Amino acid sequence: MAQIQAVGFDLDYTLAEYKIAFDLLAYDGAVRKLIAMGYPKEVASFKYDPKRYQRGLLIDKQRGNVLKLDRHKYVKVAYHGLSKLESAERKAIYARSFEAQPTFSPPEYASIDTDFLLVDVCLFCQLVDLKDRFPEQLLQSYATIYQQVRRAVDLCHCDGEIKDPVAVEPAKYIYESPELAAMLSQLKLGGKQVFLLTNSLYDYTKVVLEFLLGPHWLNYFDLVICGARKPGFLLDPYLPIFRVNTADASLQNIEMGSEALAQRALSEGKVFQGGNWNHLHRMLRLQTGSALMYVGDHMYSDILRSKRTLGWRTVLMVPELCHEVSMLERSEG
Repeated sequence: MAQIQAVGFDLDYTLAEYKIAFDLLAYDGAVRKLIAMGYPKEVASFKYDPKRYQRGLLIDKQRGNVLKLDRHKYVKVAYHGLSKLESAERKAIYARSFEAQPTFSPPEYASIDTDFLLVDVCLFCQLVDLKDRFPEQLLQSYATIYQQVRRAVDLCHCDGEIKDPVAVEPAKYIYESPELAAMLSQLKLGGKQVFLLTNSLYDYTKVVLEFLLGPHWLNYFDLVICGARKPGFLLDPYLPIFRVNTADASLQNIEMGSEALAQRALSEGKVFQGGNWNHLHRMLRLQTGSALMYVGDHMYSDILRSKRTLGWRTVLMVPELCHEVSMLERSEG
């Protein structure tokens, strides 16, 4: 840690861990939106079942399948909707050969690389099962069903279906984190700059961190960037940055074309929206990405992109690892 000058954190599923009730806001809201899109009323009887799914799975949109790959990209387990595929059927579809090597890449496949997408995969599998049992009720292709599920869930994150209830009663949806304040304080006492880099907008970020850290939550950070739009933040050096007025969440366009301008902007207020990695590095006075460590939960936009593109040191939150290792040891024992 001696060479690390700055330590950054994502918000959702990193500093903030959510309860099942949070997932249900997205799930129930998406169900209502799907019915409004014309899906059959049977969808209203669906129940959220998060124990069936975890990050790291892969959705085959065209076939209506969900896959679990090993480290060699071999399909170890496959489900069609809610039904497990037999070994012979799985191998017939996904077996590798010299002529055809499955790439498992977009747009045919979608990775479940964040906990936010567990609602998507649960609903998708249930709808695939419903389509197979009652094909006359769901004429859409599996791929179209996936797109409409993704749209319904995404709308819940944008229209207040999720954020409004969390703002009213955060304790119902967010786990308390009594050691969080001490951890952030210890990093600052150790001479590290501590920053927050999240795709959530300021109004929601404020609700969550006031619950976790109290009304003076901003004191725990040297810099806060909300609405970052990762992975774009890590890839596009031309994205504009705005100052956030913490009194009313209004935005002000600012210039950070040099380190001097960035330092001046930071001295006038430490909460921003959007921007790109150049702005971050200038405000933190970093000469190299390897002097920064970032902690997040999203395998692609938090970890892989930042490490490969910018050379950041990264830490991935993997709460599922204990269970995964236990299952692996059991299968090999």
